[in-house]
This record gives sequence, C-alpha cells and structure tokens, in this order.
Amino acid sequence: MLTEQLLKSPGFLYQIDSAYYFLGKWICRKCTELDATDCVVMYQMCRNGQEEPDTGMYFNKLRAYSDFALEVPCNPAKTRTDMTALLDSLSDSALASLDAQFQHFKEDYQKYSAL
Repeated sequence: MLTEQLLKSPGFLYQIDSAYYFLGKWICRKCTELDATDCVVMYQMCRNGQEEPDTGMYFNKLRAYSDFALEVPCNPAKTRTDMTALLDSLSDSALASLDAQFQHFKEDYQKYSAL
C-alpha cells in the first residue's frame, strides 16, 4: 500500500534507519549528499518544533533536491521494482517510521507546495 502511495507522489527525501532515500513517482535512489541529508534533519526539527516558516523552507528545499536527483530518461518499471524491493526489506519499525514521514509529507505538500 505504501509503495503505491509513494509511486503516485512527487519525490521527497526520507530517512530510513541511518540512510536517506529519494522516493516518489519517478525516483527510488539512495542519497549520500551531506547538504541534502542535513536538510532532512533540519526539516524534521523545525516541523517538530512547529516553526512554520522554516518548516516550509526546508520542505521546499527537499522537494528541489528530489527533483535535481531525477535521472533522465525515467524508467517507471525500474523505479517500481527498486521501491518494492526496498520497502519489502524494511523492518516493521523502519516501515512505520517511513509511513509517518510520508503522512507528514502529504500534510506539508498541501501547505507548502504553493510557496
């Protein structure tokens, strides 16, 4: 179910255990860029502290990082296969954490995507 939801959503950067992944409609790729991974930490910290302007700024930075991480040409079948394999390999706690992050993404996408 989560795989299908992610495959219908714009790309975003998620933390899974100690790793970071770009996941979305056109992307399933590990992220090793320090600037991008630091942005995830700042986004989560601002969101948890209810710091609205900063949360929006970091949300949009993460969306931009995800867009820049896209590989052309896109291969939807490979994205689906890679994402299914990744999510199937997760522990229950990692999957629950990813699901919570995705719920936050959906809420914040409605709030901040027009900024």
